[in-house]
Order: sequence, then structure tokens, then C-alpha cells
Amino acid sequence: MSVSFVDLFPDQGRPDPPRSHLLRRLRVLRISVTDLCNFRCRYCMPPEGVAKIRHGELPGLEELGDLAAWLTAHTNIEKIKLTGGEPLLRPGLGHLVASLTSLAAVREVSLTTNGSLLPQMAWSLRAAGLARVNISLDSLDEERFAEVTRGGRLKNTLAGIEAARQADLQPIKLNSVLRRSTWQREVPDLLDYAAENGLEIRFIELMRTGTERTWCESEFVSMGEVRSELGLEIQAPAVDELAAAPARRTSVNWHGCNVVVGWIAPRSHPFCGRCERLRMDARGHLRRCLMDPQLLDLPELMRRIGPSAAWERTQSYLAGKTPPRKMDSALAMNRIGG
Repeated sequence: MSVSFVDLFPDQGRPDPPRSHLLRRLRVLRISVTDLCNFRCRYCMPPEGVAKIRHGELPGLEELGDLAAWLTAHTNIEKIKLTGGEPLLRPGLGHLVASLTSLAAVREVSLTTNGSLLPQMAWSLRAAGLARVNISLDSLDEERFAEVTRGGRLKNTLAGIEAARQADLQPIKLNSVLRRSTWQREVPDLLDYAAENGLEIRFIELMRTGTERTWCESEFVSMGEVRSELGLEIQAPAVDELAAAPARRTSVNWHGCNVVVGWIAPRSHPFCGRCERLRMDARGHLRRCLMDPQLLDLPELMRRIGPSAAWERTQSYLAGKTPPRKMDSALAMNRIGG
């Protein structure tokens, strides 16, 4: 059954749920283990990179694991996603994965990565308990890939995808950020690649973040425009689609092949009203939202007033979790945790 693109977003215009429901709705914790990266993607960080966090400001992975355990004990969080920066740059990541998978409440630990270091790490991470990976892939053209990543090598990311497949870190989901100047070349190539390799691909609308906000605005293209110009025949949403997930997963008929495509449209079809995510950055600070400028310094709070009082403060902070007025942040994405 074919569906319209608008039908994929049935909750548009509905009122936000009562704040009393927010704590019960939290299901996913995204932990940024580092704000460093070996790429310099234009939509993520400035070209000069970021200043390295001083050693004393960065919690150890054991402390991040303890904070995650504390949060899962007080909320309904059951899935943890490790992010960055590039999380594979953080030494000892496998030990953190193992500690998180041992938590009684956690039923899945996954990771989002640019894939370049997976050939060396995929098997050890799988052995530690990592379930699956999301891999960023914005282009299959070497020059355009190098341009958007500011120096990344396409062959390394493709090797990382194959390493993830061999290590059974599946389902592998490819993340591709759409740009107005290149999408008409990128999207067909990426759909071909996904079809040939049996992979799910997720197309993401570009958001205004960091130092490249003018560029982000000029390069924005909506999901509806992409789908319309390509004439994609969207089948019914996947039966396991979660109402709170940011991606609307569909089966798309592409040159006679069915490809699973996720549509993430934070600007044209915001999904904030059903958000079930909480974020922790590399310093252990909680963020209610990708675009929320207010944070909670959880490590400092735990040291100063102890776990019981810290939970009271945390509840008060989380009660303020509301949809942002606009998808716009002055912080670079790597600082927030992508």
C-alpha cells in the first residue's frame, strides 16, 4: 500500500503531552564520550576542530558508566546510544560498552560513528556487547565525501561498513545529511548502494548549528521536496515503527528493489512532541534536547549534594523538557553530542 509523505507524520499539530508524563516517557540515553573527531564535517564542527578538553574536566569512562547506571535506576531508560564527536577515538570504549550492557534495565547499547576506525574495532566491540551501529555516509563520491568531511577518506568508511557487517553489528543504519547543492546526485547513489547491500538508509534534514549556520540555511532542503522530485513510491511504514522514534521508517520501491528508508525531518516535520531521549555530553552534563541551551552538571551535583538530593534536582530539570522554539543552536554539534 502506497502512502503519502504527509501521512508519515500523523502527530503534526497535536498538543504536547503533559509534563508529568515526561519522566515515564524517557527511554533512550545518548552519551557523548568525546567531542573530538577525526573528521571535520561542515554541519558538525568548525574547520579548525575544537580545543581539547583538559584532562581534569573530562570524566573517566567509569564515571560516565556510573552516571548512566544511576539514571537507568531512576527512569525508564532502556536503550543507550554512544556518540561523539567520534566515539571510537575514546580509549577504553569497549570497557564502557561491557559495563552498560551489564545493567539490568538496559536491553540495547548501540553506537553512531563515521565508520573509519571500525575495521580495527568492530569485532572487539561486538564481543563487549555492542548490538549495532549507525554509520554516517553523506556521499559515495570521493571528492564530495572529502569536501563535506573536510578530509575524510571514503574508502575507510566503506571498509568500516563492511567490518560492521562481518562482526554482525546489525542492523546497520546509514545516516546521510541532505544538502541542497548535492542531494540530486547523492540520494540516487546512496539508494543504489543501500539496495545492493541490503542496508537501511536514513536521510536527515540539515539543522542550523555551530559556526556554519548561514551555510546550513543555504543548503537546507526539505524531505518533502526530495521525495517529490525523485518520485519515490513510499510503501506503508514498517510494522515495528516506534511512535517516539525520530525516523519514520518506510519501504521504498527503488528501481524494482525494496529499500528501508528512514526520514528524519526535524525542521519540516518536527518530532519533538513525542521525544523520549535524554542526552549526556562528554563532561557528564545532561541535556534535555539537542537544541536546549540549558544543561545540568550532573557530576558536580552528585559530588556536592549526593545522589538523593541530586535526583530531586534532576527531576526538576527534566520537568522543563519542552520542544525547542526552533531547530537552531549556536553550539557545534560535536559539543552537544551528535
